[in-house]
Amino acid sequence: MMVNSDATDTLAGGVIRVAVGDERRMIAEALGALVATMPGFAVTAVVAGEAGVCRIAAQPPDLVLAGVEPGSRVGFGLVQALRVKVPEAEVVIVTDALQPDVVKLVLEEGLDGLLLTDMSASDLATSLDEIAHGHAVMPVGWQRMLVDDKDDPLDSLSERQLEVLQLLADGCSYEEIGSRLFITLNTVKFHVRSIFERLGVCNRTAAARILAQWSLPAPAPSGRSVHAAGADPKETDHQS
Repeated sequence: MMVNSDATDTLAGGVIRVAVGDERRMIAEALGALVATMPGFAVTAVVAGEAGVCRIAAQPPDLVLAGVEPGSRVGFGLVQALRVKVPEAEVVIVTDALQPDVVKLVLEEGLDGLLLTDMSASDLATSLDEIAHGHAVMPVGWQRMLVDDKDDPLDSLSERQLEVLQLLADGCSYEEIGSRLFITLNTVKFHVRSIFERLGVCNRTAAARILAQWSLPAPAPSGRSVHAAGADPKETDHQS
C-alpha cells in the first residue's frame, strides 16, 4: 500500500499521522486505505503482525490503530510491542466485537480507545480526532463487559439486603437502619447475618469494602475523559 508522503507533517501542522497494524494483512491494508481517504489524516505505515512494529517506530505516528481479534495472542502481542516501541503514540484497538478480554487489554495496557469495525468512516474520523486531542473513546456498553465477565457477589443479595448493606457501609447502627427502613431490630440483625454469609465476610467493614468494589464504575482508559465511539463530543457525557 502507498503511504502518504506528507506523513512527516505533525499534528501541529493540522495532520494527524496514523499507523495501522493487524495480524491480518488484508485487514491492515483495507483500514489503512480507508484512513488515507479521510481529510486531516496521513498514513505513516501499514504493517502485518508484531514483526512490523519497528517500521512504525522508524517514523513515529501520533496514533496507531491496532487490529485485534478477541483471544488472539498475536493481536495482544502486537499491542504490547507497540507500547514498548512507540510509547509516545496513542494506541487504539480496532476489533470486530466487544469482548471482555479486549476491554481488559485496553485498561491494563493504558490504551487510548477501542473501536468496532462496524462503525462508519465518518464516525471513525470523529473518534480518531477525539483521541488525538486527548480523549479516550470506547464503545457504548464497555463497562458492562467487565461486570458480565465476573460473578458479582452483590447479585446474591435481595433488594432489601442491598438497602441494609448500604446503610451499614454508611456507618448506621442497627437501630438507625431499622428506623430508616421501618423494620424491627431483629429483622435488621437477620438481614445482616444473611448478608455476611452470602458475601463470605464477618464484619461490616469487609462487607462495605465489597460494596464499594462492585458498585464503582470501571476506571476510564488512560485516566482520560471517555467519549462514546462515533458520538458528537458535545452530546456525550464524560466519565472520569
